[in-house]
Amino acid sequence: MLKGLSEEEQRWVERTMNSMTLREKIGQTMQDHAGRLPFKEADEDKITAYLERYPVGSFFIGGEIILKAAGKAGDYRRWIETYQKLSRYPLLFSGDLEFGAGSAVRSLTAFPPLLALAAADDGALAYEYGKYTALEGRAAGFTWALAPGMDLLLNWLNPVITTRCLGDNPERTARLASAIIRGMQDHGLAACAKHFPGDGVDFRDQHIITTVNDLSEAEWLTTYGEVTSRVIKAGVLSVMTGHIALPWAESADRTEAPVPATVSSAITNGLLRERLGFDGVVISDALDMGGFLSWGDYKRRIIDCFAAGTDVLLWPDTRYFEVMEQAIGDGAITMERLDQSVRRILEMKARLGVQHLDERGRDNQALELFDDRLAPERTAEALRVGAEIARRSVTLVRNRAGILPLEAASVSKVLVIMLNKVTEGRQFEKMGRFVELLRARGLEVDVLDQFEPLSTLRTWEEAGKSWDAAFMPYFMPLHGMMNTARPVGDAAKAIWAMQHAETIRPIGISFSTPYLLKDIPFLDTLVNAYSLHEETIEYTIKAIFGEIPFEGKSPVELTI
Repeated sequence: MLKGLSEEEQRWVERTMNSMTLREKIGQTMQDHAGRLPFKEADEDKITAYLERYPVGSFFIGGEIILKAAGKAGDYRRWIETYQKLSRYPLLFSGDLEFGAGSAVRSLTAFPPLLALAAADDGALAYEYGKYTALEGRAAGFTWALAPGMDLLLNWLNPVITTRCLGDNPERTARLASAIIRGMQDHGLAACAKHFPGDGVDFRDQHIITTVNDLSEAEWLTTYGEVTSRVIKAGVLSVMTGHIALPWAESADRTEAPVPATVSSAITNGLLRERLGFDGVVISDALDMGGFLSWGDYKRRIIDCFAAGTDVLLWPDTRYFEVMEQAIGDGAITMERLDQSVRRILEMKARLGVQHLDERGRDNQALELFDDRLAPERTAEALRVGAEIARRSVTLVRNRAGILPLEAASVSKVLVIMLNKVTEGRQFEKMGRFVELLRARGLEVDVLDQFEPLSTLRTWEEAGKSWDAAFMPYFMPLHGMMNTARPVGDAAKAIWAMQHAETIRPIGISFSTPYLLKDIPFLDTLVNAYSLHEETIEYTIKAIFGEIPFEGKSPVELTI
């Protein structure tokens, strides 16, 4: 549960609330996307004019998790200090720090994703995952991580969370997520458990439509409900609601269409706050997503979202101010309801200590940066955490023929069948690192990445070509092809082509979905590695050649 505020902190909250105009209170409940602002980051006159007209309470910064990290820590820090200096009230800065601060800021440390952490299954590592995310994030100016995910991967067809979650087991998810949260919040970064009431049941994507968590009440309480209860007890400061319906929680008169949690008082107030006891900040998922847009016109969506119990609306755009002013004026939203949210937001700011920023907007809780990173010894510790997770997560899923580990002395020529042509332009170049590391071992490597005609491999066999081992690496980045994490297009053709071969029995290596066997059940050998994190690729190859053991345990149930 949330710790109480000191008397000094409580006085600051009340004093700040009493000094705010209506528009400033409304602004506290809006989070804008800094990357979409129509002016240069360092233009103080335009920043001042913007904040006077739109006195928002928080900004999203950095690269989005479904795209890629962007920018340098020092630039963000200087830019944020400018905003803090020019804002009448201290701001919060959030970001998609799901896999370390480096998942949002290119110059900082990126960790293997949550699914890899789940495969390593170590609470101490999970705490350090949160700790170094916080230390690096706060140094860059972040005070709020929109992380960690507490979703459960219960449907192998789900295209959204894949490696963004801690697997399918509620106990492990609750334990590791709670450790991450403590690591973050012990070191000055508000955590956010998402996406309530839980993604991972539907096979569709709420970026496109409202999705449905169709578990029964009893099923939900022992899965997502258990995870949520545990992270609330761990003291998580915020929870993100998703554009996800939970039919059993809704009254019968609202079931004509799926009701996303972002507009559902039954889910936000009734279930999350009253039944589960959460008293922190509720932030919506992004309001430009299809799962929210389909609810109604702009005014209806916004008012319903706030009325449902949301404290901070993520990216509603600046029309929000006029809609909320009108809603307050005509009684659709009461001042009492608005003050509830403003007070929760200010209490979170007080817990983070942002009221103590100096007159130049500087944060005395933030560590110093050196060449856009923490001090070398701190950075080395963060890198050690990432490497340890990478080493301990590599999982031998299937080894029917006993091929692995390979004997290095008997392998000199290998074939690499690339399954990821579809992802070209989205970290495709990292797949080349796998080939580079094989060649660095002195191996002769043939690469097959064209699958027309379908019998290419069979043709090669008939021509007498052979290899000591064949690898079939697969990688699909988050939203590399929206609405699927599966091998499609040329990758699907490659699966077809492989079955034309008579002698080639490839070693499958999934650097993304843990469910590759669902699409390629004929594989005799499969390694799950969960990401193209640099050390992960290296440790995967070392494990394949028997230089380190396979230590990972599958974080999802595989019954193929």
